[in-house]
Amino acid sequence: MAEPLRQWAPAAVAWLLLLSRWRAGDPTRRCVRLVLLGLACSLTAQIPAAATAFGDLVGVPHAARLVSHLGMVQAVWAGQAFLALVNGHPRGARWQAWWAAGAAALMCALFAAMPDTLPQSPWVMEYCLVYALAQAPALAALVHLGLRHARQAQDRTTAISLRLVAAGAALGLLYLVNKSALATAPRLGFEFPFGRTALPGKVLPTTAYLLVLLAAALPACLGWLRRYRLHRRLGPLWRALHRADPGIALDPPAVPDALVLGNLRPRLYRRVIEIRDGLLALRPHRCRETAAAAHAAAVAAGLTGRELAAAVEAAAVVAALRSRAGGAPPTAHAAAVPGGTDLLDDADFLGAVSRRLAISPATNPARPGPGSAAGR
Repeated sequence: MAEPLRQWAPAAVAWLLLLSRWRAGDPTRRCVRLVLLGLACSLTAQIPAAATAFGDLVGVPHAARLVSHLGMVQAVWAGQAFLALVNGHPRGARWQAWWAAGAAALMCALFAAMPDTLPQSPWVMEYCLVYALAQAPALAALVHLGLRHARQAQDRTTAISLRLVAAGAALGLLYLVNKSALATAPRLGFEFPFGRTALPGKVLPTTAYLLVLLAAALPACLGWLRRYRLHRRLGPLWRALHRADPGIALDPPAVPDALVLGNLRPRLYRRVIEIRDGLLALRPHRCRETAAAAHAAAVAAGLTGRELAAAVEAAAVVAALRSRAGGAPPTAHAAAVPGGTDLLDDADFLGAVSRRLAISPATNPARPGPGSAAGR
């Protein structure tokens, strides 16, 4: 069971990550897709069943090995190009592209000249050395630039991903050293039995692949998790505003928020917009005196910062909803509606307001306090 999992799991993860990111974007995003495409093709070609089927299809028994190596050269080049673009040096990315293309062409020529893939056969050593040289400069750059950008990164997730890439590249370099030693040993007449053991031959490259795949998956997974949590957290506020004005919802959800797993970017954007539309419709019923009283009560409770602003806003929203439901006339000088600086920041703030509505009976129009008519 462990060996089939080792063979199939990395390739499956690479294809899933590639399909999840297969959409237009800037040059750095395209580089990430090229990394994942190269890894997916390389890892698939290493699966014995896939390699045998491909060799039978093209009539060359070991053709999958060339495909695997070319895919890895592409992945390493695209990774180095990504960091070169991030570092503001697009010329470095173009130079590496020419280097990788020239090495790939030479690898194809040497592969065609090899009678077989046995280490002592003609052109096998040269092929392995060209394969190593095709990747070594890019892998060294990945280690250097990955660690440097990780130290400078403002976002913790980005820093962790870059360190994972650097670690995977370092292991890749060690694997290439081992592969080169194995290729040159028969020609130079020395033995290198350690290079044929499972640790450098299987564990080392598999760990390198998994580290790079984890680095690619981590930002996407954490981003999805953040959007999922924000979408759910906005639920109480959205539902309170939707009950007051159903017209704010373009397409009301058909399932509970906990079951909404896909298309979270547009869903989160739409929910924030609909909440803002509901708050805008409530603005004539907002009262500055109510907001001031809520602010004083929140300060007395020890709230500060965003929690203070969220508590005040929740109280103001509840008061406006009750004023509107009771038929009170709009106020002449409505209070301003606070918010965030961008979509995610605004969603964070509205989520804090929504959480206040969910946990506090005193500020939740769906959970009236004991002193209200509905609570008696």
